[in-house]
Amino acid sequence: VTGVLVECNGETYEEFTDSVVLATGGFGCCQSSDGLMQRFRPDLLGCPTTNGDFAQGDGVTLGETVGAELIDMDKVQLHPTGFINPKDPSNPTKILAPEAIRGSGGILVNSEGKRFINELDLRSVVAKAIQ
Repeated sequence: VTGVLVECNGETYEEFTDSVVLATGGFGCCQSSDGLMQRFRPDLLGCPTTNGDFAQGDGVTLGETVGAELIDMDKVQLHPTGFINPKDPSNPTKILAPEAIRGSGGILVNSEGKRFINELDLRSVVAKAIQ
């Protein structure tokens, strides 16, 4: 990919550049066996997500199809805390529970009801402990 085709005010022109950044959103809800999560972070398959069903990486796949070079695809951010819907506890999509809840005294407990991590640690540390 060496540029973009731009349509603006009824006119079309080409803009050639050294690089193009395609910002289309992520693939945090992509759990298919042949999807982006399987390709780049198979260790995260099956992890709950706060992404909506729309986060399948369609834009990334489109870019790759037209020759875009993908970089840093293993950099997937996990949000360590989410609310579980009691009416649908097995749903892999969770409601985001911000750090403010943990900062205000909320604690994380395991299936035995025991606290297992310092909730105010780095997000990466908390997410790894949950995983």
